[in-house]
Amino acid sequence: MARARSGGGSGSAWALVFFGAGFFISLLLAIVFYTQVSGARQGQEAAEDKLAQFATPSEQSSPEIDALKAGSGSVVTALIEERNALRRQIANDPAKTQEEILAAMESLGLTGRTLFAEVSRLQNEVSALQELNNTLQQDLAKASERAAAAEQAKADLDQSYKDALANLGATVDQTGDVLKATQDKIQQQKSTLDGQMSDTRGEYVSQISGLDDEIASRDAEIRRLLKIIDELSLSSGQDPGPSNLTRADGRIVSVIGGRPEVYISLGRSDRLQMGMTFEVFDSNDLVKLNEYQQVRGKATIEVVSVDEAASVARIVRLDRGQAVGDNDQIVNLAYDPDAIQKFYVYGDFDPDGDGIADAGGRDQIISKIRQWRGVVADSLTYDVDFLVLGAEPPLPTPPPDGEVDPRKIAEYVAAQREFETYQQLIGEARSESLNIPILNQNRFLALVGHYDR
Repeated sequence: MARARSGGGSGSAWALVFFGAGFFISLLLAIVFYTQVSGARQGQEAAEDKLAQFATPSEQSSPEIDALKAGSGSVVTALIEERNALRRQIANDPAKTQEEILAAMESLGLTGRTLFAEVSRLQNEVSALQELNNTLQQDLAKASERAAAAEQAKADLDQSYKDALANLGATVDQTGDVLKATQDKIQQQKSTLDGQMSDTRGEYVSQISGLDDEIASRDAEIRRLLKIIDELSLSSGQDPGPSNLTRADGRIVSVIGGRPEVYISLGRSDRLQMGMTFEVFDSNDLVKLNEYQQVRGKATIEVVSVDEAASVARIVRLDRGQAVGDNDQIVNLAYDPDAIQKFYVYGDFDPDGDGIADAGGRDQIISKIRQWRGVVADSLTYDVDFLVLGAEPPLPTPPPDGEVDPRKIAEYVAAQREFETYQQLIGEARSESLNIPILNQNRFLALVGHYDR
């Protein structure tokens, strides 16, 4: 029993020793483990800090990083490869930095624009340019077709021109031959007509000479008869009054057959002028003045061609049932190859018949006087042969009392003076001291032989 208690105390001691040894070993192991865990934790934190330099914890768990992790290489390698690929796509050089790429885009005016949007815009422009190019190509093809057609038309036109030119040359040659033959024929006819005209002119000159002698004889007979009439009137104690007879200025030599023209016995030597008109009377009539001291025959003729001793006149008026014949008398009261008549002209005239009498019409009247070799006087004196008056100016109405407008007063004074001057000229011309014939526009035009066609 005692041995048993002695053995139990030794076991407890050993157990305590073993427990202490185990505790010490465990403590050492715990210290070693803690030291390793602390070092591992520090290494982990350092690794995490270093990893954070490449990606934050949130970025590390993003789908993009997970996709890169699933690759065969590291994430950094994949990112570097992707970066190099993008630089190669953008700048065609993986060594280009981001700053260099941005500077290049700025130089191209792409600042603030995305490459995809710019590429899309350029693609759209390229598409539009391609469509425009296609359209232009089509237009060019059509233009080429039209140009080819125009070239063909030009070639056809050139050929037609050459053919027409050849035909025209042949026609000109033929026409030249015909023209030369016609000219030769006309020259022969002209020579024949010149000879006939010379013979005819000689005959007419002879006839005119004979007629002049006959006219002189008849004029002498008329003067003798007029003298007898005057003597008979005086012997009977009657006032003969003003004579209304006048003598003819010339004769119609012959009527030109087939045309309304005649030969007359007056020419350049008689101071005959183109445009003169004459009244025609029968050869055996006495030429009388009407109540207006005018002559009006059965016909009126106008000189259209003047030769030395004879002229050609055309018939511009012919009374119904009358005919112009050889030896008919021709008369123009204003025509006198020797006399010079003086006219005094006053007022406004309307020789054109347009209903407007003005100072321009007076200039035309003066021109007609000078055309007929008359003289225009500056004032109404005793040596004036005719007073020619225009339209009578109206008697002006006096301005109302109290009128102060100087323009209206001056207009009234001028109109009053014009009216008084017109009436005064009439009184002076009719006075016994002057006794000058007064002609209005119509009488003046009739006097100078004017014929309004």
